[in-house]
Amino acid sequence: MQQIKNSGRFDFKTLILFAIVLFIAFLPISGFFFYIKNDAFSNYFPAKFFMSESIHAGYLPLWNPYINFGIPQYGDMNAGYWSPVTWLIAGTVGYNAYSFTLELLLYILLGGWGMYKLSGHWIQNKNICILTGLAFMCCGYHIAHLQHFNWISASAFLPWCFWSYLNLIHKRTVTTTLTSVLLFYLFIASAHPGLIIGAFYFFLAILFFSFFKNDQGTHFKKRLLQYCTTQLFFILAMVLLSAGIIAGYSDIIPHFIRGEKISLESSLPHSSNIKTWISLLLPFSTVKNNAFFDTELTLRNSYFSLTFLLFLVVAVVSKKSRWQKFLLFLGLTFALLSAGGPVKIFAHHYIPFIGYVRLAGEFRIFAIIAFIIVAAIELNKYFSNEQNNESNKLKWISYILGIILITCCCWALYNIIINNQSILFNLANIQSFKGFSEKTKYIIDTISFYDALLIQGFIQLILLSLVYRSMQSKKIRMLRFLLIADIILSSLLNIPYTGVGKTTVSHLQSVINLSPKGIPIPPLQPVKNNDTIPASENALIGNWSMYNKQIGTTKEMPYPIQLNNMRTFFDSTLGEAGAKYFEKPFLYTNEGNADITILNFSPNEIRIRVVADSTSKLVVLQNEYPHWIYAKNGVIQKVGQEGFNFMAVPVNKGKNEIVLLFKPTHIKIAMYISALVFILYIFIIVFYKTKRI
Repeated sequence: MQQIKNSGRFDFKTLILFAIVLFIAFLPISGFFFYIKNDAFSNYFPAKFFMSESIHAGYLPLWNPYINFGIPQYGDMNAGYWSPVTWLIAGTVGYNAYSFTLELLLYILLGGWGMYKLSGHWIQNKNICILTGLAFMCCGYHIAHLQHFNWISASAFLPWCFWSYLNLIHKRTVTTTLTSVLLFYLFIASAHPGLIIGAFYFFLAILFFSFFKNDQGTHFKKRLLQYCTTQLFFILAMVLLSAGIIAGYSDIIPHFIRGEKISLESSLPHSSNIKTWISLLLPFSTVKNNAFFDTELTLRNSYFSLTFLLFLVVAVVSKKSRWQKFLLFLGLTFALLSAGGPVKIFAHHYIPFIGYVRLAGEFRIFAIIAFIIVAAIELNKYFSNEQNNESNKLKWISYILGIILITCCCWALYNIIINNQSILFNLANIQSFKGFSEKTKYIIDTISFYDALLIQGFIQLILLSLVYRSMQSKKIRMLRFLLIADIILSSLLNIPYTGVGKTTVSHLQSVINLSPKGIPIPPLQPVKNNDTIPASENALIGNWSMYNKQIGTTKEMPYPIQLNNMRTFFDSTLGEAGAKYFEKPFLYTNEGNADITILNFSPNEIRIRVVADSTSKLVVLQNEYPHWIYAKNGVIQKVGQEGFNFMAVPVNKGKNEIVLLFKPTHIKIAMYISALVFILYIFIIVFYKTKRI
């Protein structure tokens, strides 16, 4: 077979192809027709929005005063605070509904492009590399977790980390090491903590396999020394670059509620159990029948195209390369780990850090990467083998899959006819809904499990027939067209259920636009009187108190970062102990009368003038957290504590000039170190690259 040469022009054309497929497959999002629903704008966007507003106002976003009476922003493990991508967007165009959506699409594109590059380690045929990248870009994991921003950003860099790590193992140079360090940093800085834990074991397994795979007997000690030296340099360079992350996360872990091991009972339900893996063949069927799948909708889809499923099965029953055997074992291990059950129970008790992962289903991304590569290698063998030794196996596997699909279609049709479980029996009701969006929402809500099974089964039967014909004639272009059609159809069918809400991006942005610009001085009014918006609009963005630039909320917001003392406070608000604070502004004196004026306000510094008629305490409704100090009459001291979690500063009778300061000095130093090291590494890589040229 003719091999396509690797050229910059071809790669550019390939990138354009990836972008076009991405745009079509994710059209409800890429066209800004609908917003990314649920967690995207309630859990991930608010912190990014604050960072953007703070930077553009000229402040370093260290403390966020708006979320649940304040949190250290640098300790937020969900919003990508330490990611250079976040800082680049926040510091330039800023975060809004459109830039946030485009960032998500960029991550999906990066993931597909990374998989395309990664597959080149085993595959010379660039067409098959393209298929590999496209299959990953539009895989079910991405479709299912569009709302989980840091799951998508993590999957974007995982293939790149794999690619760079293999380069590092095979070619131990300064450039390969620093390139790998930079990519791993981008992954860690943007990933959900559970995925960082999973990646640790994923790459540890790759390291051990690569070492023993290249066993050369008498040179064992020499190779061991080389590997240890390389890994030590990699780790040291990584630690230096990650100084900010290490400092920030170490700072918050003792103070937030997820800093301890999660109970096994609460983690087991959040898995991609064995039943959900039917999505490998019938992804659309998983959007319904919650009772059967018995897990969250977002944790069910693991699809990566019918073509790659077909060749994954061929690989299982055929002679495999050492890499295929290893990756198949690794993929099965992570698939079982993501499924809960005995494997997760064992890992929870005996494998370090696994007990801190609440959502075991996120581990299936490692299984998907491994399975796609195994299938891609097998697909490459098929097109490279002129003898066509695997054609008979492909034939029988296609027949078996066809029989399964026909059986599913017949069973679905039987239930539709006999039990009337279909949208077809409710179409008359659609006339009562006005507008395209309402009618679409009705169809999405009313479609039955058997409808979904029948639709997907019928589509897969047609695709299976066409894929088999293209494989018989070895028409790679036809196969590429079929795979693109496959992943686009699968994406468009599933996105309405797992990815988007019925509101447009423009409407969502109009709600965000109600937020005051910059970092204004908050009004001194009772917390209970802080601005609110209609419940329907409040639900779109999580909670208006994260946007209104006013301090305090009467109800705890379900934000991922929850401080222990803040949780204690909200648990107490049913009684008098907590509710009394809602009657006060965020600055007040506990005794006597006082005239309080805010002279200057920023997230990290508040300048206040207090004229009091008696000695008292200035109560500050911000969470008491290490690094808060105050300066009064030139004297600097640590703030006191008021109630469960607020701050207090002593006030003398008469005029008081008080400055409240949030000064996490060691965090700022670590932040500057990380930034300088990041720039230094890039400079070194560019220097060596240009020197070689």
